[in-house]
Amino acid sequence: MGDKVYTISELNRLLKKSVEGNPEFTSIWIKGEISNVTYHSSGHIYFSLKDEGAVLSAVFFKYANRALTFRLEEGMSLLVFGSVTVFEKRGSYQFIVAQLRLEGVGELQKRIDQLKKKLMAEGLFDPARRRKLPFLPKRIGVVTSPTGAAIRDIIKVALRRFPNLEIVLAPAIVQGAGAVESIVRGIEELNRSEWNIDVILCGRGGGSFEDLMAYNEEPVVRAFAGSRLPIVSAVGHQVDHPLSDDAADYAAPTPSAAAEIAVQVKSELVDEIDYLLGKCESLLRSQLRERLNRVQGVSTLRIFRNPREIVDARELLLSDVEMRMLGSMKDSIGAARARLLVLPDIARAAAGAVKDKAHRFGIALAMIQKLSPLGVLARGYAIARNEQGAVVRAVGQLHRDSRISLHLHDGVADCTVNSTRDEVTFGKKAGS
Repeated sequence: MGDKVYTISELNRLLKKSVEGNPEFTSIWIKGEISNVTYHSSGHIYFSLKDEGAVLSAVFFKYANRALTFRLEEGMSLLVFGSVTVFEKRGSYQFIVAQLRLEGVGELQKRIDQLKKKLMAEGLFDPARRRKLPFLPKRIGVVTSPTGAAIRDIIKVALRRFPNLEIVLAPAIVQGAGAVESIVRGIEELNRSEWNIDVILCGRGGGSFEDLMAYNEEPVVRAFAGSRLPIVSAVGHQVDHPLSDDAADYAAPTPSAAAEIAVQVKSELVDEIDYLLGKCESLLRSQLRERLNRVQGVSTLRIFRNPREIVDARELLLSDVEMRMLGSMKDSIGAARARLLVLPDIARAAAGAVKDKAHRFGIALAMIQKLSPLGVLARGYAIARNEQGAVVRAVGQLHRDSRISLHLHDGVADCTVNSTRDEVTFGKKAGS
């Protein structure tokens, strides 16, 4: 028998050398769907990669997976970079992962970024658009899968925090075909006034990048932004948040967190009310004690202890003031009466003085009248004035046809000069 016989160890060693030394099996990219994912306590991640016809074990060691930005989930389609290694003792091989990424994520992310830029330019993501959530909602609406963990978590958390709360569910498909239309329809339905909803929670539990894509689609994002009611985005995610978070009035990382944000804790509110009531009661009691102390302090004053004594003292003071006022009035009346008694003498003296003054005034007036030009005119004299109003003092100032005015004691006579003579006669007729 000339053929070489290998031991198991030799064969496995040869296979290891052949595989790990072959560039066809080192630093290569492979693609497949994840299954059997295990996060080990050591920090390593173990999983299987499969396609339609085969399965390959893989390990993503802790030192290599530190940069991973998402959680590996069952069913994810991955592009994985690494090398094949052979375990001699077991005679098995697996893929050692150096890095990985979601298959097709690049194009999806590019589309999301373009949509985000477009909607941002329209102002849909403006923080000023966000409304405050109602402080104490009576009824909340939820848009999510009726069979998923999200609705169970929301109900559990919401009713634990406020047992009397009413919850209305709008069942929706949250991923895959028909998800976008279903989510939009649910939001629009809960916005109808007949439901009397105070706030809407819309979302789902965590999932892969592709699973959450419905919440990155334009119709869903616009439905969030156009909601008449305040709306909370309740999409579970670890790192990258969906666009629905930007369009919502409030974004929560999980459905449970959304319920905590939207619903107050009833017991805490009751405690707060009790505390405030106690504070008000304490304040009122304190103010009442203060008022009572003031009343008691006032009641010890002398006016309250012996009011008759105060009144008597005031009456004595009033009587004294009255006596003084009466005495003063009597003095004033006596002085006035004395002045009245001498008034006739004063009047007679004043009348004599007035008569004397009148006599002296008459004499002075007669003298003034005698010396007055009017008195002269009254004795038969006149004042001649030319046309310019100047007094004519001599015959030489006149000529034939000169117009003059003669001012007499009782009026004025306008005259025309016929002739002039240089002779003066007083008391004689002309020519005599």
